[in-house]
Amino acid sequence: MRRFVVLVLSALLGAGSSIVLVGADSDRTITIRGDERFVANTIIQATFRFSPGPLVVKSGDAVTWTNPATPEPHSISIVNQGDLPASVEDVFMCSVCNDILTAHGIGPGGPGPSFTPVLGNAAAHQLQAVGDSFLIGSSSMPGFLPTSVTETITAQSGSTLYYLCAIHPWMQGTISVN
Repeated sequence: MRRFVVLVLSALLGAGSSIVLVGADSDRTITIRGDERFVANTIIQATFRFSPGPLVVKSGDAVTWTNPATPEPHSISIVNQGDLPASVEDVFMCSVCNDILTAHGIGPGGPGPSFTPVLGNAAAHQLQAVGDSFLIGSSSMPGFLPTSVTETITAQSGSTLYYLCAIHPWMQGTISVN
């Protein structure tokens, strides 16, 4: 079933993106946008995405992710570039996504007794390396997880952080650190 959903989603989602250069006085907010639509025997569609897409920031800048309206929780998880799904098959077979969700204590039935909303440096509100990950809540589950999270980008100048949502692996972004 997941394979079918992702196949349909991949066919429906556009591939356009732009780079946003972030200066000292600019807004550094990434908003999670999109929704889902289902009509039996007709269509299944999810347009979840990070907006804007790629960012350029300085090491030490804070970036805020916010999920004001989508009905589902998401993860912001730093991964190696080579682990980013690049095809429908990759989305369905996203082993790094399974590893991230397991590390967060989320299994097939949802959060378990070892549920951990932040991993790695994200526990100190920093993003700098593969393995840093946090969960962000949804409008349909108020109070379970925050719907806005601010993290300081502490990666070294000249590096690029690649991230995805381990729940919806087609949601991907990059942060270039100057």
